[in-house]
Amino acid sequence: MARRRASKKKTTRRRKPKFNALNAAQTYLQTAIITQAAFRVTPIEFVTGRQSITTVKQNQLGQTTGISTSTGYQPVVNGSAITLPELFGMDKDNGFAINVGGYSQFGNGGFKAMGEAVRKNIELNGGYMKPIVQTAVLNIGFTVGKKLFRKQLSGVRKGLKMSGLSKDVTV
Repeated sequence: MARRRASKKKTTRRRKPKFNALNAAQTYLQTAIITQAAFRVTPIEFVTGRQSITTVKQNQLGQTTGISTSTGYQPVVNGSAITLPELFGMDKDNGFAINVGGYSQFGNGGFKAMGEAVRKNIELNGGYMKPIVQTAVLNIGFTVGKKLFRKQLSGVRKGLKMSGLSKDVTV
């Protein structure tokens, strides 16, 4: 009978993991593609629920007389923008809807309505292929960019080293 190997002790990690700024940028852009396609908001708007909604004011002749922008938490009735607070039912106040967007289990139509809204958003944003193509182009772009700008990235790494940040941050 063959001898059993003694169980190896797990090796401990010697270096603390660093924050990679390029990987963080790529992840944010990837998230932006997905949230824009499915929810019609940016990642920050999706998490916070705060949106900037711009409306154009027109006179009776159809001429533009002004533009107004409002920023804040604004769930919109039957709106196509879906945010995380809406999904968790934060569009409620004492059990009553406030400007209902309502895709939570408590809102108008619940999760079934949210699924339909996501499908409609994807269709409005160019179908399923557009985010897939954007994702592929983004990943290819970052891969090629890292190779093309190797010399410049090396200079940035040297600058981080001189400033003492190379222990925590890399590019």
